[in-house]
Amino acid sequence: MLQMFFPVNNETIIDKRKEQRTARSERDSKRIEAIKTLYEIKALNILDDSLNDRVSNLLSEHDKAEQNSETLYNELLELKELDKVRNFADWNAFWGSMGNPFFLLITGIIFILLFIFRRNIDWISISKSFIYLGLMYIFVSLVYLIWGFSNSLEIHKIYYIVGLIFAGIFATFGLNYLIKCLFQFSHTGEERYKKIIRILFQQILHDIPENGFIKEDKMNEFTESNTEIISKVYKEVD
Repeated sequence: MLQMFFPVNNETIIDKRKEQRTARSERDSKRIEAIKTLYEIKALNILDDSLNDRVSNLLSEHDKAEQNSETLYNELLELKELDKVRNFADWNAFWGSMGNPFFLLITGIIFILLFIFRRNIDWISISKSFIYLGLMYIFVSLVYLIWGFSNSLEIHKIYYIVGLIFAGIFATFGLNYLIKCLFQFSHTGEERYKKIIRILFQQILHDIPENGFIKEDKMNEFTESNTEIISKVYKEVD
C-alpha cells in the first residue's frame, strides 16, 4: 500500500516521455510524407530506368511490410483477447494479482476459527504451530525482499522455487498442527458439555424422585440441591 504515497514517475521522466512521443510522431509523419513524395516522383516518370526501378522496389517492399505489420498486429490483438482472464492479460497476471488476496482470505478464516474456538483452545499447545507459520511468512517475504533489492526486474526462478518449496513445507506442518489442535479442542469441549448434561439429567431424573424433593416439605432441600448442581455446572463451563 505504500506505493500509493509515491508517484509512478517523477515530473522529469513524464516531461521527457512526452518529448519522445512527440518526436516519434513527427518521425512517423515525415516517413509517410517521404513515401508520398516518392510516389509523386515516380508518377512524373522523370527518373532514369535504374533509379526508377529502385524507387519502385522500395515502395513495393514498403507496402508489403506495412500490410504484414498490420496483419500481425491484428493477429496479436486476437491472441491477447483469447488469452485474457477476466480483465487480466493472462493467467500469470491473474494469479499474480489474486495470490495475495487469496492468501489474506485463508489467513482471515484461520483467525476467525481461532476466535470461535478461543474458549476451548489450549494456547500453549497451539502456539507450537506458530513457529512453522512464522517461518513460512519469513521465506515468502525473503523471496520478494531479495528481488526488491536486486537489479533484476523479474524474480529469479531459483529464489522463487526454493522459497516456494520451503514455504510450502512449513505451511503444511503449521496448518496441519493448527487444524489438529482446533478439532482436538473442539472434541474436548464437546466431552465437557456431555458431562454437564449427564450431571443435569442425574439430578432431574434420579436425585429428585429418589429424595422426594417434589414434596413441599422438601422444597428447601430441593433448592439447596439445585444450587449445588448449578455450582458444579458453572465449574465445568468456566
